[in-house]
Amino acid sequence: MHFGEEITSLTKNYPMKKSRYFSVVLILMMPALGPAQDFQLFADEDSPINQISFAGFYRGCAWVDIDNDHDLDLSFLGFLFRNDGDDQFSAVNSFGIPTDILGSVGWADYENDGDLDCLYGARSGTEIYQNDGTGNFTIVPVDPNDTLPTWSGQWGNYNNDPYPDVIVTVAFNFAGLTTPNSFYVGNADGTFTSVDTFDFVNQTAPYTVSYWTDFDEDGDSDLFIASGPGGGPGPDFIYRNDLIENGTPGLTRITDAPFTPNNQDGQCYNFIDYDLDGDLDLYLTNYSGAPNRFYENQNGTYTSITNELVFPGSNLANSWGDFDNDGYQDVLITADNLGVSGYYHNNGDGSFTRLSKPFQDNFVNSTQNISGVTIGDYDNDGDLDFFANGGGGTGARGLFKNLLDNDNHFVNFTLSGDPSNQAALGAIVKVKATINGQEVWLHREVSSQNSFMSQNSLRVHYGLGATSTIDSMTIAWPSGNFEVFTNIASDRFYSITEGTQTLVDLMLNTATENLEVQNQAWFDIAPNPVNNELKLHFKLAEAHDSVQLQLFSMDGALQLSKKVNVTPNQTISWDISRLAQGAYTLRATVDGKVSDQKVVVQR
Repeated sequence: MHFGEEITSLTKNYPMKKSRYFSVVLILMMPALGPAQDFQLFADEDSPINQISFAGFYRGCAWVDIDNDHDLDLSFLGFLFRNDGDDQFSAVNSFGIPTDILGSVGWADYENDGDLDCLYGARSGTEIYQNDGTGNFTIVPVDPNDTLPTWSGQWGNYNNDPYPDVIVTVAFNFAGLTTPNSFYVGNADGTFTSVDTFDFVNQTAPYTVSYWTDFDEDGDSDLFIASGPGGGPGPDFIYRNDLIENGTPGLTRITDAPFTPNNQDGQCYNFIDYDLDGDLDLYLTNYSGAPNRFYENQNGTYTSITNELVFPGSNLANSWGDFDNDGYQDVLITADNLGVSGYYHNNGDGSFTRLSKPFQDNFVNSTQNISGVTIGDYDNDGDLDFFANGGGGTGARGLFKNLLDNDNHFVNFTLSGDPSNQAALGAIVKVKATINGQEVWLHREVSSQNSFMSQNSLRVHYGLGATSTIDSMTIAWPSGNFEVFTNIASDRFYSITEGTQTLVDLMLNTATENLEVQNQAWFDIAPNPVNNELKLHFKLAEAHDSVQLQLFSMDGALQLSKKVNVTPNQTISWDISRLAQGAYTLRATVDGKVSDQKVVVQR
């Protein structure tokens, strides 16, 4: 959709343009979330994301860039939809997964070939949908000898090598599941090796979802397996990774406070620095067997506290993001009971306020639930949107657009590992910002599971408040590499490749500005995706000489270029047979005016 510009010193500050809203989309307004912030439910009845009906309750979802065109596509259990821009989505037919009443989706680049693949876990089995780079998928088994029926499956990186690992999490005796967990280590050839030495694969329990996170910040991913008895209290299964301490990976069960003395009905673990004091706090959503738990990190000691997020109920996901770009992460909570779920704003003083009830207000059937939720900036306008997935047919599912309108700044990073795993799972990214007059470090971790049976976008988003230039940013890569960047302009989308010491400004904001002012409709590409011949139809009222055409790969490298003379309403053909399959940007320049459109080459 847009091409990149490689920069090492970042001082430019382009104006931010909010994405347009089209009248063809029917909107159901929600109550205001506070000053200058609203969400709107995307309720276009003609959109394919709103035309799917299926039974069941517990379903995962994810925002993911399947074709490297720098916008977020939508994945939810059984379906995948390509983001075509301007609030338009199209179904990816090669992703024809049978639906199930429950299951998870998670994305990582398990082959390290530059595109993201889907780990799909359901009662019918656990499979990988292997991406060929253009958004076409082939089913690959995790274990050729076992279908691996599951409640949910998660990618991880427990040994810090380039190859993501897989844990298959099974809620024993729930929904007809009667097998133990499985754990597989990824290999360089794309296969997986089963590891059966850990107790969580040798003993059964009502395991629900596994979460890999470096909670002690020692450079390796620890394992938190939520284990929900589904109405009764019981132990969760928590393991410290010994990789950094011993030089070899290993998982040791944690039996000390605060994690094990309290029985849980665990569903979702998230470590966040909610109070910006520089250390990670823990929030755990529990089902009805125990209330939610909040553990504040007080100088290295986790202390159970009571706040507005600690309440009983049939709670499922907690998913964190800075929705108003004030520097503090807010949280979405989902539940079987829509009355307690919703959007909780972080007030910045240690307290939270439920400013919105998006599910209760929009899904009127009280029997509906919301389970999975995923957060990401799908329209590239600088604020976080979310998609929620649940039960009750078509009703309890929706894309919620953030219509934030304030002066707060943001920054967004896409990370690519080398020699770390390509998706950078386990990377720790911190930026220094001035929030409410205080210099603080904002903490994020790249993860393939940070929501109930779901994941947020792999892109790293920060709200920066009044901070217009980032003084410092650090990245601790899983490989052990450590990089520092300074003097970074805000209100940008950047990509970073490990070891290059370079940020690439993806120019999503400025390109969007150009398209709005100059009217991108003055040329069409049809068909698109294309094969060997690109057909470009100009809808110009006058003839133009020397129209410049350029095709860029998504890393900003010029691949093809030509100049043409164009007459009114002319269609031209361009031989692009030498281009490899993948996503490109076509840039057309007419009389000094520029317009970009995405081209997908598919054979």
